[in-house]
Amino acid sequence: MKKVIPIILALLLFSGCKAEKYTPVINVDFKVSAVVKTGDFSYSCNIERAGDTVYVSPTSSRAKGLVISCSSKEVSFKRKTFSKTFPVEEIDKTNPAVILHRVFTSLESADIKLIDGAFIYSGNCELGKYILTQNKDNSLKSLSVPQAHIEFEFTS
Repeated sequence: MKKVIPIILALLLFSGCKAEKYTPVINVDFKVSAVVKTGDFSYSCNIERAGDTVYVSPTSSRAKGLVISCSSKEVSFKRKTFSKTFPVEEIDKTNPAVILHRVFTSLESADIKLIDGAFIYSGNCELGKYILTQNKDNSLKSLSVPQAHIEFEFTS
């Protein structure tokens, strides 16, 4: 009987506890700034996601003023009076807009963990494994695609 009482107390104590379910959200529509690093080169840009399309607009480097958009079917490059659209299959998979589009559209199958107050998405896209880190307030923190040698550090 003396052994049963502590077991019953332990069961009663832990029966009130439940695991908290975390449900991170990557908004379908958002705007954020980022620093993109690839090798020794880095540049700042604005990133926007609107439905199925991702827009990348460099704000530093010689590409300033260029807008690259990527949807499931096509990639467009626009700058002032220049505008050219290509089927997505014809564009280098390491293009930042293509990478972001592929990662964002593959998040449903990613493994999600809460580590040190941040959501860590680990998944695969056409370029291989990626790791997307999201703050607990659902703002984006970083994205790394090691096989493409590219990193995004989101700033706002």
